[in-house]
Amino acid sequence: MKQSILEKLTKEFKESGKLNTLPNQLEGYDRDATEFIAPVSAVFMAQTRDDVIAAVKFCHEHSIPITARGAGTGLSGGCVPAPDALVLSTENVRHLKINIEAKTALCGPGVITRELMDAAKLEKLYYPPDPASFEESTLGGNVAEGAGGLRCKRFGVTKDYVLGIEAVLADGSVIRTGSLGGKQSFPINDLFIASEGTLAIITDIEFRLIEPTQTGCTILASFSTPKDAAQTVSDITSSGIIPTVMEFLDGDAVSCVNEYEKIDGLENAAGLLLMETSDGIDGNQVDRIKQFCEKNNSSLLRIENDPDKIERLWKVRRNLSHATKEIAGYRISEDVVVPNSKFPDLVDFVADLNKESSIRINSYGHAGDGNLHVNFLASSGTPEVLAEVEKGIEKLVEITLSLGGTLTGEHGVGLAKKMFINREFDPPTIRAMLAFKEIFDPSGILNPDKIFPQ
Repeated sequence: MKQSILEKLTKEFKESGKLNTLPNQLEGYDRDATEFIAPVSAVFMAQTRDDVIAAVKFCHEHSIPITARGAGTGLSGGCVPAPDALVLSTENVRHLKINIEAKTALCGPGVITRELMDAAKLEKLYYPPDPASFEESTLGGNVAEGAGGLRCKRFGVTKDYVLGIEAVLADGSVIRTGSLGGKQSFPINDLFIASEGTLAIITDIEFRLIEPTQTGCTILASFSTPKDAAQTVSDITSSGIIPTVMEFLDGDAVSCVNEYEKIDGLENAAGLLLMETSDGIDGNQVDRIKQFCEKNNSSLLRIENDPDKIERLWKVRRNLSHATKEIAGYRISEDVVVPNSKFPDLVDFVADLNKESSIRINSYGHAGDGNLHVNFLASSGTPEVLAEVEKGIEKLVEITLSLGGTLTGEHGVGLAKKMFINREFDPPTIRAMLAFKEIFDPSGILNPDKIFPQ
């Protein structure tokens, strides 16, 4: 950031105590959970909507770019500071109010996902979206990035629970959509969901809550090939069975987890499925899933109803992100999606890619909706490693699009995928997206380096 801009920001906001400029105050705000890092000179720690308005108005008047930020758990580079940008953090905008009668929750963007889940549970209500980072990700970040979660096949993703949004536009004016709009209006909620802070900065969200549902048993099935596991996913979904959760891990992902914390019986697994049934302890669904697993040569099948044993099984999935971070000094995570019928082909492709690559490549994901996370792992980000990762991602993009898929299921585009966006979307679609950007942010100050190639 230019010194003159920093001096203007300091003069305007120093007395508020909300502008951080010291090196120890800026630590960690130069990145998210990816390998992208950018210089950061100033972070504005908003406490209220009025704080956001004040910061945005000032930046608009002085043509200062803004990058909004929540907890920084994203995997697209979406909150990595744009050049010369003020980082505007909403992590402290944390109001939360539940309307029991209406079954809704009004939340500030800084509320942690787990906090909403727990607050809803206290009122005998349920908020289903559960991204893997639910214990640390913010709701504002989830909405801005279009987060998914393990329960997405049965219950839907974050977008399906957003009733209304309040947001600050690039000139400091406030817009309210959906249920927060007060009157029936043009439905523009979806424009802000997954817009990655490029159209507005979210200050309030109203979420839909539902009645608690009965959980079933947990099924763990291992296979001698990843394609057999993936074919089981395809068979289950095509049969009409909708488990509450259906997670896939390939053999190398299982190996990562076992290196992190050993779990007996998984030493030789080349593919793994973890499922939670959606109809209590109804044996019919369990029996049908068991039949599909056996048809595809499952080598290990465990069905658990005991809470302690279930918790032990789910550690396999929950430990995965921590395991890959600990094992690899350098990690790039892609999150492509293909139709369920093509899921086995994609899994098979990643297995072959791992065999032929000089770096470690594994995959896991929310198998119920065809969302596969592909990790490229290495001890460090040397030029040789970066070249190998780039080559692997190029191949992954090519196969995903050829299978009728999309390049991101829940991580977002951000910096990580913007170079590929022209491959997925045709020119008229790109022009339409840019037209919306022009309408909401004509001065181009909101996260200007994300989504679209410069």
